[in-house]
Amino acid sequence: MQHTPSPHTGLGNADLQYRMQQQMAQQTVTSTEWQTQSSSLRDPYAAFTTGRAHPVAGVESRLLDQDGEWTKTNFLAHHSDRSTGWAANNIRDEQNEHLQAYDFTFERLDGRGRPIDGTAHGLPLYVPVDSKVYDVHYTPEGSGGYGCFVVLEYLDSGLRVAVHHLESVAEGIEKGGEIKGGEVFGYQGGSGRVPGQYATHVDIVGTVEAVETFVRTNQSGDFKTRVETGERVVL
Repeated sequence: MQHTPSPHTGLGNADLQYRMQQQMAQQTVTSTEWQTQSSSLRDPYAAFTTGRAHPVAGVESRLLDQDGEWTKTNFLAHHSDRSTGWAANNIRDEQNEHLQAYDFTFERLDGRGRPIDGTAHGLPLYVPVDSKVYDVHYTPEGSGGYGCFVVLEYLDSGLRVAVHHLESVAEGIEKGGEIKGGEVFGYQGGSGRVPGQYATHVDIVGTVEAVETFVRTNQSGDFKTRVETGERVVL
């Protein structure tokens, strides 16, 4: 049987059928890979901001969109102006002015985007970019109520964030040392003086730009499998 070439491709029917099968197979592989990748990218962790007092829960929680469709204005200041407290003054310099304290709870979500109670405690927290450990406190005792905490200074910008109320500090974190972007520096908890019925959370002091960088790094993935540090990608 002789194959009639297509006037557009120069291929016979059998050749066209084979090419279509190959294309369909490739589309199936691509689709499967995309679904797997998409599922991985949507590893369901997201950030709640906590702000003004709530008569029952102690705080108001507001879920930030998982896809990052939020801005700095979505952050809720931590109950009152904390720009002049010890934590802020501890990190203040000419690059770190206009500081505020914000609470965040990074919690696991189910497939429908609803928070799963209790999944926040003990989750790892990641350094957004290569940073210097500006200060660290390993135990709640003697911390002035801030609990276990780590203060990071981003090496690319000089901006600082102080992350308080950690469950614990990761091994190897020492004052004056450096830590690579994408590495774990501590674990979410609620240590120190935490009045009222707070959910597990961390208190983050810094400029809104520094805090936003921190939250975007930690709000999804486990929490994020990739962190951009300049031109270098940390896996």
